[in-house]
Amino acid sequence: MRAIKMNFSNLFKINKIRFTNICILVVLETLCATSVTYLMTPAFNYIKQNKLNLFLIFIVLSAALQFISIILGSTNTILYNQQVQEYIHRIRNNISKHLFVKGNNKVSEIQNNLNGNMQELTSKYTSPLLTLMKRIAGVLCSIGVLFTFNWSLVVLTLILSFIGLYLPKLFERVTSSATFKVTEENEYLLDTVEKWARGLDELRRYSSFGSYQGALKKATSELKKSTIEDCFWGNLATAMTSLVSLAGIISLLALSIYLYATGKIVFGAVITSGIFANQIMNAITLIAESLNEIKSSNKVRQQINNLQQKVVFPIKSNSTESINQLEIDSLQVSFKNGKHITYPHILINKGEKVLLTGDSGTGKSTLFKVLLGEVKPNIGRIIYKDARGKAITPNPEEIGYIAQDNTLFPETIENNITMFDSKLNKQVDQILENVELKKDIEKFPAGMETIVDLDKDNLSGGQKQKIVLARAQIHNSSMLLIDEGTSAIDSKATRKILEKILKSDQTIIMIAHNFSKELTEMFDKEIHLEKEVD
Repeated sequence: MRAIKMNFSNLFKINKIRFTNICILVVLETLCATSVTYLMTPAFNYIKQNKLNLFLIFIVLSAALQFISIILGSTNTILYNQQVQEYIHRIRNNISKHLFVKGNNKVSEIQNNLNGNMQELTSKYTSPLLTLMKRIAGVLCSIGVLFTFNWSLVVLTLILSFIGLYLPKLFERVTSSATFKVTEENEYLLDTVEKWARGLDELRRYSSFGSYQGALKKATSELKKSTIEDCFWGNLATAMTSLVSLAGIISLLALSIYLYATGKIVFGAVITSGIFANQIMNAITLIAESLNEIKSSNKVRQQINNLQQKVVFPIKSNSTESINQLEIDSLQVSFKNGKHITYPHILINKGEKVLLTGDSGTGKSTLFKVLLGEVKPNIGRIIYKDARGKAITPNPEEIGYIAQDNTLFPETIENNITMFDSKLNKQVDQILENVELKKDIEKFPAGMETIVDLDKDNLSGGQKQKIVLARAQIHNSSMLLIDEGTSAIDSKATRKILEKILKSDQTIIMIAHNFSKELTEMFDKEIHLEKEVD
């Protein structure tokens, strides 16, 4: 994956032909707009000479060029938006790959990187970039026209332009920091909403709206404060540039009047120079604003560039080594609050069916996370052994995992089971029977092609668990970890499912609460974890 940095060169490379056309249209639009003003010189000269017919001809010609300029500008905007959206899409795709490989699962951060920061870049980088291109072209054309009037007008314009462009540099650092602060506070707000939204049902149960409102109010107020600060510095920079612009217009107009009074330019040039002076200084203001906005996005762009660094997708190993034995030796996991969990020595052989029980807080789910490599123990080790008793590092696909929270996708039930591996489609029918899901599927009009609706929740808790169980079964991993995988399924269906699953050759470790004696006896052994006594 090649990183696409946020710069002019890479924006051009997205579609070189389209961007070349955009540049050509910018030039043509600018020439038309400049000609509209330039034609005012002979027009006003003719009106002074009482030649109304010639005056009207130039006015009509000027209006026609203005219309053409508007058409060119609109076409240009459409093409540029296409270029930008393709550019943003490519960057978003790169970031998605990076997040997938690096395993960043923080929802608020992902949302901010893929949406919030993209919007910030559009408003603070790509939009100002087009404005910059148009205004620079406009200033150059206007200066060229002024040069045909008198060179002194050009000299004064260049001096004023330099002052107008230098001013934003005084605000560059503070505006960049303010913009980055907005993105940080936006991420904090999204994170707060995500965390509190998970417990809305619980909050409603205890009528704790005040706490929910207070948390959101705090996060919103911080975003509000940083947004106001960002607007303040941006507007202050604009105001200072506008003052220089006003002074420039007055200066250029005064010089034009002086040149006319001394006979160095014609009457029409005085009025035209005044119009050009206004256009140039307004353009300088917009150029300064655009440069300031572009530079204020530096930190955000750097952050996005970092998220596009080259990543290597993990390659599935062709190793045929399977897990023959699992040994948990002197394992201890510590937490930030100072507490720790110590596990007994555990030995599980290939094909064994183990029921893992214990009170809440004894570390059952944590043990699974250690086995999956998601949590690092501070003491002890996990040893996977092959048939020869040699320690091995198992392939990730060798260990299946069914978590407490069912992870489903807004796709068909079939794809949720096969995880988009079409080679497994033929096995789905049999797997549905194994997990007691076939009758449920037959009730859906679209059958296995039914889309899982995560918003409307068109599946029951039991059906969701059965889909996840089917997913684990169809991928036939040598070891399967099940964390409360049947908690939402009735006991009769649970027994039928276990009868089929436990007949497999898989090594199965299952966490469960309140299993009946009949269900418990279906396992080869039970490992009961107990809390440590301080």
